[in-house]
Amino acid sequence: MVRAAPQKCIWLLVVLMLCLGCAGKTEVRNPETDDYYFNKAMEFYRKKDYWQAKPVFTEIRDKFPLSRYAVLSELRLADIHYFSGEYVEAVHFYEEFKRLHPSHPDVPYAIFQLGMCYFEQRASIDRDQTPVEKASRHFGLLISTYPSSPFTGKAMGKYTICRQMMFEHDFYIASFYYKTKEYWAAKQRLVKMIPAYPNIREKDKVLLYLAKTCQHLNETGEARETLERLRNDYPESEYTDEVERLLDRSLDGEEMENGN
Repeated sequence: MVRAAPQKCIWLLVVLMLCLGCAGKTEVRNPETDDYYFNKAMEFYRKKDYWQAKPVFTEIRDKFPLSRYAVLSELRLADIHYFSGEYVEAVHFYEEFKRLHPSHPDVPYAIFQLGMCYFEQRASIDRDQTPVEKASRHFGLLISTYPSSPFTGKAMGKYTICRQMMFEHDFYIASFYYKTKEYWAAKQRLVKMIPAYPNIREKDKVLLYLAKTCQHLNETGEARETLERLRNDYPESEYTDEVERLLDRSLDGEEMENGN
């Protein structure tokens, strides 16, 4: 019985050392690493819990400035603002990302998102189209600079929508001037539209209004030339019958003028 006590002490000592060894290993492990914080932030981000994700991404950016996760955190902060509908703030973060990391592989994504920030602020054609114009520029930049980007296809679709909205806005203003008999102002807008929108299918409508505007300004020669261009370039136009009537009237007026 006396000898059993030392054996028990030895076993207790072994167990104690093992426990201390395990505890020592736990203390050595430091959870406050860039990986730890980034994984934690991404967990919130994927759940769309932006309120909790935002301060963690901010801490990564500030606490681990040399980490690759710091750069990604900057981009995720921009995304959080975008998905929260805070487009002005998102634009700032995306622009800063481009400026600070011009060669980063996510720059095409940042450009696309910049376009989307402005695209989401678009208004009806009777309102200011500055956001649409800015969106168009960013989508166009992505298309021309990064044609192989996985975001370029989406950018092309958005670019087409932007250009159509800009066209409709300009025509809305031109037709307003025409209806209010501000023919000189209408002509200036219509003339600029022709080279500005080379791929718009509704250019025949612009030419028709330009011809009619020239007639009201007594610029019969330019009116007839514009009508002939419309007839030749758009033989399937829905305005064909009206073009022919206007041409006949123009010719009749010229004959009467020459007869006098």
